[in-house]
Amino acid sequence: MFAKLTRYYKGRVYIKAKGDKVPDFINKALQAEITFFNVKRAPDSFTAEINIEDFNRLRKAARDAEIKIKIRAKYGFPFVAVRWRKRKGLILGLFIIFTTLTILSQFVLSVSVEGNNRVSSEMIVAEAEKLGVKQWKYKNQLDLDEASKQLQENLSDIVWATMEERGTNIRIRVVEKTLPEKVIYKGDLIAAKDGYVEEIIVIQGQTAVKEGQLVEAGQVLIKAAGGMVEYSFDMDDKKDSKESIVSAPAAKGFVRGKVWYSAENKVLLEEDITEKTGRSVNGWGIKIRDRVIMITNQNSPYAEADKETQSYKLLSWRNWDFPVEIIKTHYEQKETTHVQRKVAEAREHAEKQAREELQKVIPQNAKILQDKVRILTNLGGTEILRVEVETFEELAVYKE
Repeated sequence: MFAKLTRYYKGRVYIKAKGDKVPDFINKALQAEITFFNVKRAPDSFTAEINIEDFNRLRKAARDAEIKIKIRAKYGFPFVAVRWRKRKGLILGLFIIFTTLTILSQFVLSVSVEGNNRVSSEMIVAEAEKLGVKQWKYKNQLDLDEASKQLQENLSDIVWATMEERGTNIRIRVVEKTLPEKVIYKGDLIAAKDGYVEEIIVIQGQTAVKEGQLVEAGQVLIKAAGGMVEYSFDMDDKKDSKESIVSAPAAKGFVRGKVWYSAENKVLLEEDITEKTGRSVNGWGIKIRDRVIMITNQNSPYAEADKETQSYKLLSWRNWDFPVEIIKTHYEQKETTHVQRKVAEAREHAEKQAREELQKVIPQNAKILQDKVRILTNLGGTEILRVEVETFEELAVYKE
């Protein structure tokens, strides 16, 4: 953390050096005791970060090596200070705004409720107000843990409640009592997927298929002796439930057989792949109505990056929102690499991806009987193959 603050305070420049004498340029820069960060080499170019204080010496090394340097981005407090030096009135206005926000942030400005369905939010908020959790209450005077316990005890339809501070908002999360509903349970055992039946063991019920038969997903394998089992629960509002059960024996048994899976994949012998490097940086700013003013990292410091912008409202009350928002822009670096594969490498890569797809659908307890890899085509610089797997597994499941 301290290193990031130091880097931001000193400032850095993202540069790209291009020319025929890149190695000479790097050697001269190192002789001048210039330190590079996040270095990326290419056959005819060189990208890196350097401290601002080293930039003038780097230009001398570039002239000596006949290398052209291009500044891709600037980062740090020195650049921010230059931009804001001519905006004294705006800085004063921001100071007043943040001072006001700092004072208002000590109070509760809104109360929200989550997780409720039957119990109305108005009822929960009204009960919370009785416990002192209400708008314009000084937050340091609140004991949210004790208020959560009291709220849970006061509302009989709630089994759990908690209050959390989210800036100027108090978020109340609740869990309501679960009331049993009418449930219909069908007692037939059906096929979970297409397959070839090899073994049937009936414990209870009547078999509907034979060994050696192909079955389709959803087909009845073992019929329940009584047809259907129905469980019903009659609720009388908040009184104790009355349970009635219509009993009929459900199907019980095992149906095992063969199931076939396949996954097809293709891989190019030559392609450009864009991947995330894991490096990222955030830019912060403020939004005043429709105008956005970035304080740090106005632009992405990376040549390629995914950009995601989030806004955070500072204050809100009923239908009124404070006209100032905090803006966070997240830049996540990406790099595009040109990949050339041999035929064997492409096939290995395609097979690996196909097997990863199959692992998602084949049950862990399934027994693998056969495993084949078929090469479908290798025309046009593309390798296409299919992985075929035959398993022995349980087919029968209860219909949901």
